[in-house]
Amino acid sequence: MTFFDLFSISLNEEIEDILIALSSQYHLIHPLAGTDDLFAYYILDSEKSNLALARRKLKTVESNLNIE
Repeated sequence: MTFFDLFSISLNEEIEDILIALSSQYHLIHPLAGTDDLFAYYILDSEKSNLALARRKLKTVESNLNIE
């Protein structure tokens, strides 16, 4: 069982992101493609950040990673 299996609700879909929203921060967890063991973790200031842009940046970073 992996960390992301804990969030599975049997929808036969993949988790794109997990968002934790606090009063002053967003925590964005993004599972990396091709592995069940790695994820990117962003912590954002909720007043200064844009979630849509952060998610787009996560996908860009992921596409530039070389995971072996």
